[in-house]
Amino acid sequence: MVVGIPDLATSTFRTTRTADEICADLTAKLGWKHRYVAARLAVGRSLALPEQPPELKDEDSEDMAIPLRGMQLFGEDAHASAWLALITQHCDDAEMTKRVLQGLVTRHWHRGAFLLKQDWDDGGQQMEGFVARLAELASFAGDGDRRDDSPPTAVAPTYAGEVRLPVGEIARDLKSDEHVTFSVNGAGGSPHMAIMGGVGSGKTRTAIHMLRTLRRHYELPLLAFDFKGDLTDSFTRNFGATSITPPELAIPLDVLHVPSSDDTSIKTAAARIRDSIAAVKARKPSGVQSEALREAVASVLRHSSPDAPANLPDVASALESEYEDRGRKSDELTATLNELTQFALFKPDLSPAAFFARSWIIQLPQDGSAEMRRLIINLTLDALDRWINSQSDAPTDDQGTRDLRHLTMLDEAHVILSTRLPALANLVRMSRSKGGAMMLISQSPDDFENAEDGYLDNMGMTLAFNTQAKPGPTKRIFGNSVSLAALPVGEALCRIRSEARTQKIICWNKT
Repeated sequence: MVVGIPDLATSTFRTTRTADEICADLTAKLGWKHRYVAARLAVGRSLALPEQPPELKDEDSEDMAIPLRGMQLFGEDAHASAWLALITQHCDDAEMTKRVLQGLVTRHWHRGAFLLKQDWDDGGQQMEGFVARLAELASFAGDGDRRDDSPPTAVAPTYAGEVRLPVGEIARDLKSDEHVTFSVNGAGGSPHMAIMGGVGSGKTRTAIHMLRTLRRHYELPLLAFDFKGDLTDSFTRNFGATSITPPELAIPLDVLHVPSSDDTSIKTAAARIRDSIAAVKARKPSGVQSEALREAVASVLRHSSPDAPANLPDVASALESEYEDRGRKSDELTATLNELTQFALFKPDLSPAAFFARSWIIQLPQDGSAEMRRLIINLTLDALDRWINSQSDAPTDDQGTRDLRHLTMLDEAHVILSTRLPALANLVRMSRSKGGAMMLISQSPDDFENAEDGYLDNMGMTLAFNTQAKPGPTKRIFGNSVSLAALPVGEALCRIRSEARTQKIICWNKT
């Protein structure tokens, strides 16, 4: 007998106990009052995938949770009709019987719960990140008159297979003598790494060794920023990376690239680029300055085309015009932008997709201004964020190992952490599902203390060598009774997220 709306309302539906526990955990964390909210979201999350949910394993099908009535799970009238239509449209069976419907809901509910758990982790285990992740998956269209006359974005390739990296050249636990490795893309972890230590502690040496090992697995595109000049030789030799030192040689990246010409895309990109430019100064622009800069960027983006791509000097000119229209005199913002755009920092030769498909090392020597270094990093990371987080999710295998797509190494990360750049926060919180990985190298846990985005909480591996650090951040990361200042040369504290324990390991020695 074919199922109808009354059958949907009066039937009972259930899922596996494991999936129900996941939904209960989300319900508690997000403050929902009713059990059906997470269940309904889980079913919808599964229906968003084109393929059918797999059949349950025997052990799952034997351990089922308390059922929900259809009236609770799917609502009534129009709501129930919409759910039934979605489930039916997604079904391969020729006839939607009551039994078929109940089985499908069980499988969708089960699969969706695990997808939501992954979305929660990808969103940094915070409400804001979780909602942003779901909104991204929903691909909200924005304005009703949205127009997209741009060609479709090519999907960037991914690299399959689990990658385990030795944590240093020796990589031995000092207590157990076991070999310590970090699974970059294994199930339940995070691909991001934070490596900290004082001058001469070996943090860069360890980072390079880990990246060399990664390179032996596959040729993952790499973007690295080099402040001291000690990375370039190794990266150009071992990674085939192209070295660029702006402004002597401009970075061939279209940092003002917007894939869609509709008004919503332009406004969104303009706000992001505005934030990247504004963050080069320690003092935050006023509301009027910020609005004028955003409008200037938007104006440039609207007049840009593939045949005549915009560049930073265009933004400086547009800002001056915006000031004139508003009757404002030149100020610190216009002076800073004019000063920085007198140099050719970027050339719009390559789209973000083409640029990030290759390996690059961007040298940022200390003889340049701090504002120039920050502007280069900010705009490059913003372009990376907008590109990689527009990609489809990287595939995962049966063991939950996720393919990788791109790796970014940010040396002297405190330089960018202090700017609180939204792009960096997005890359840490959201790029995991896209196959992105970040390696942040800094001097101390203190560098992360004032960051509002919980960077260290999203790291798959946190490694700290000898350094002077405040007790608070060190204790929060590694636990009680630890002192980074007392670590001998070559030794480090290591915390791998998927293992939830702190180890003292030896990464390298002088001999």
